[in-house]
Amino acid sequence: MSSTLTLFLASTLYGLPSLILYILTFVVILRHRKTFDSSFFQLYVFDGIMNLFTYIMGFVVIRLASVTCGECVMAPLFRNLGSIIPPSLLKTLQPHMAYVQYSITALVSLNRLTVLINYNVFEPIWKRFTWIFILLAFFAPFLKTYVMLIFKAEISYIEATDSFELVSNDLPFREIFLSVFMFMMITMIISTLCNLLSFRFLRSLSIQRKKAEANFLIIMSITCFVQFVGAVLTGGLLFHESAELLGIILVVLPYSSDLLSLLQPWLLVCFSKAIRKQIKETFGWSSEQHIVQIRSITS
Repeated sequence: MSSTLTLFLASTLYGLPSLILYILTFVVILRHRKTFDSSFFQLYVFDGIMNLFTYIMGFVVIRLASVTCGECVMAPLFRNLGSIIPPSLLKTLQPHMAYVQYSITALVSLNRLTVLINYNVFEPIWKRFTWIFILLAFFAPFLKTYVMLIFKAEISYIEATDSFELVSNDLPFREIFLSVFMFMMITMIISTLCNLLSFRFLRSLSIQRKKAEANFLIIMSITCFVQFVGAVLTGGLLFHESAELLGIILVVLPYSSDLLSLLQPWLLVCFSKAIRKQIKETFGWSSEQHIVQIRSITS
């Protein structure tokens, strides 16, 4: 079995359960809107949609293409995909979604900090305008990434590897990813500062609420660490000249993106008792009926 096929199967094995869990958490949150009526869960759903889009796009355009031979069943898909979706757009969306993911993480950190400071003031603001913040997070990066659309890209069959690949030979790789790297660093600093301030603010809360909100900080710390790994790998592409190391980074980087895209539902289920309870009831594992409004993912 080739290493490419092994990596594809690995991506499928962790990706499929994560997709199912993501959809399950969406269903639970939307079915029990009164229980999960908070700006955090609005952000979670919007963030999840972006993450699923990022993962599915990478899975099809990068991983599935890499194991599709010229005579395979899926070959017609990649021979005709360029006539359905402009290849230059597919190429643009790869760094573009990095901007989006890091922006939304910073938004979530800012959300929790402001809500912790004054729930009555900031929670209604977030609930009313979250969709606008998400739209800005998605479309604003085009101000930087739109230039990639002018460079020719195509989905080509590569005879040497007997597979398909999205290629763009004239793309100014270093300039594009240097901007992405700088944005990653800025948003990580914002997220980290918000989380540190949230942790400082927790000291003034009651013991019960402090324990609950501490779980949220664990989730955000894990997310920020994964983002840090992604930023380090991106920096490695830019500033390291070792061909061997660059080859390793190019293999690992898509999987760090997968981790950032698919981590959230696992963390939510792990740290949110309310989500676990509703999932159990969805499958008929619990008959207990007790509805409360959830202000925190850890309630």
